[in-house]
Amino acid sequence: MADQLGAHVLDRDAEFSDTPHLDRLAESGADFERAYVTFPLCVPSRASMLTGRMPHELGISGNALGSRSAESEPALDENSLGHVLRRAGYDCAYAGKWHATSPSAPDGTGFDVLSPFGDAGLADACAEWIRARNGETPYFLCASFDDPHTICEYARRQPMPYGDTRRAPISDAPPLPANFEPAPFEPEAVRFEKHAAQNVYATEHYTPEEWREYRYAYRQLISRFDGYVGTLLGALGDGDAENTIVIVTSDHGDGDASHRWNQKTALFEECVRVPLIVAGPGVPRTTVTEPVSVCLDLVPTVSEIAGVSATPDDTQPTRRGVPLPLGGPGHPVERDIVVQTRFERPGPPLTSGRALYAGAYKYTVYSWGRHREQLHDIERDPGEQRNLAVESRYDNVLDDLRLRLLTWCRDTDDRDALKFLVIPASADDSIRSEIFAIPY
Repeated sequence: MADQLGAHVLDRDAEFSDTPHLDRLAESGADFERAYVTFPLCVPSRASMLTGRMPHELGISGNALGSRSAESEPALDENSLGHVLRRAGYDCAYAGKWHATSPSAPDGTGFDVLSPFGDAGLADACAEWIRARNGETPYFLCASFDDPHTICEYARRQPMPYGDTRRAPISDAPPLPANFEPAPFEPEAVRFEKHAAQNVYATEHYTPEEWREYRYAYRQLISRFDGYVGTLLGALGDGDAENTIVIVTSDHGDGDASHRWNQKTALFEECVRVPLIVAGPGVPRTTVTEPVSVCLDLVPTVSEIAGVSATPDDTQPTRRGVPLPLGGPGHPVERDIVVQTRFERPGPPLTSGRALYAGAYKYTVYSWGRHREQLHDIERDPGEQRNLAVESRYDNVLDDLRLRLLTWCRDTDDRDALKFLVIPASADDSIRSEIFAIPY
């Protein structure tokens, strides 16, 4: 698992990426081209991934945890990934960045803590643990790396924890992306949030040359992660490799200069779409183009592979994820996928947003501002440059997606979103009365 690794850098047509180990995995197993997180930020995404539940169902709306205590870690739930696999007889180990909510994995999660937060020596510690296995007890190991998250320190011109990236002539750096400039009819709220948190993003006044240098540094950090993956694969050896499922993913992406954006939190594709590769015995080589939710679907998928129920009894919360389609029949993949977000900074109003994927369309709505509604045909316009919400010919599509998102938020008790959703024209009048029974 990487932190802040956007799927676009590993796409089949991507250039300037040196990731031979990840490329080989993608070519040998199931490569999910449209895998989305539930929230493009570390803590809510990771908590969601460990439990298979939406961040708002866990009461997590950002990295700032406030009064949340270690005892309320969502991973302590008996329904979470470590406990599910331990019940199936697996030895479970976690190494590296936990951040769901504490930086390193705490006790009581179902995992033995192999190594704390930090990439230095992490791959070697995991490789040594793998080689020491006796071959009798099945195991699940999560090797969770921090890079390429340290691109945040790069942007702020701060020291990089695991070593600085190298400089290169600008002519050797990746070009600017096709969607480098903010699109016409971009959400006002997004640009406001970047300006308000310039000390965090630190790229508001970047020149095009600096953006290209940023992209060069980002890819170096991704190559570091690829090297870690190579170390882990090498530790498997020929025998274990034939009996081991390997899953590669990330908690969120990075703007990487698209829309002149860096880091995460925004609902741009570069921030919410992450790699998802599953390779190993019984997983045929395939490319899955339907959208999936990596955070909701991971626990059901691993549970199915392990042959154990993902929920101990009927009293546990309902899971919204489904096992990923890994070549077997009967796995539904055509469904709506929802991503949520909330920006963190001192003082209100805090910007929230929701994105819904339905077929070829992506519908996004932010909580305030001009052009807060966005509609994109994501298959034809993956760079989100043409906002169809301002074109009358798409009024029926827009209203249908408004209704779908409203229905989803009501079904999942997503109360934080209900008051800023655009109520569809097709909705019953009682809906407004229900939502605004308490006006504010």
